[in-house]
Amino acid sequence: MVKVLIFGDSIAWGAFDLEKGGWVERLKTYYLATFETEEVGVYNLGISSNDTRGLLFGLEKSISIFDAVEPEEYILLFAIGSNDARYIGKRDQPYIPIGEFKNNLEKIVELAKSHATKIVFTGLTIVNEQLTKPWRDDLFWENSDLKKYNDIIEELCQERGLSFIPLWDVLTEADLPDGLHPNAQGHIKIYQRVKDYLQKLL
Repeated sequence: MVKVLIFGDSIAWGAFDLEKGGWVERLKTYYLATFETEEVGVYNLGISSNDTRGLLFGLEKSISIFDAVEPEEYILLFAIGSNDARYIGKRDQPYIPIGEFKNNLEKIVELAKSHATKIVFTGLTIVNEQLTKPWRDDLFWENSDLKKYNDIIEELCQERGLSFIPLWDVLTEADLPDGLHPNAQGHIKIYQRVKDYLQKLL
């Protein structure tokens, strides 16, 4: 069986798809329904508010748990970066500066390559800036910042020969009721895009 391990933030975790719990859960349900013809298992390892720093902290241990229980062929999929690009209070204070972001991505790739040959990154999604400046208290997200981090992910994938799933064009402001997280319709759009790309790898 191929195990697709999906690491990410609150959008990967499923916020706020009140119908089916997010695009990862929709992907899992799809492959469960086709298990007799496609032996694929999808595992949601998304953590709300996660960023590349947090992902690095727990990545090796998370994969090792799967190895200890039942090692299989893995596809490692990373949906991370939006929280890195947020800023707190002042625009010149990104939560994870671009230099550290690049270094973290490189380290994530090196760790991933020790466990899998198929490594995938999704791009980032847009926000509705009318609701994210600020989003809550002193937390801010802006599309121009997110696009810079998105482009870094895409460039890394091109340079390292990794799969990249673009999501920048998937959502509209109507899919973002709180400005940041997609509703059920938005998660359906992400799920469809990711599924189409994964089918090529499988």
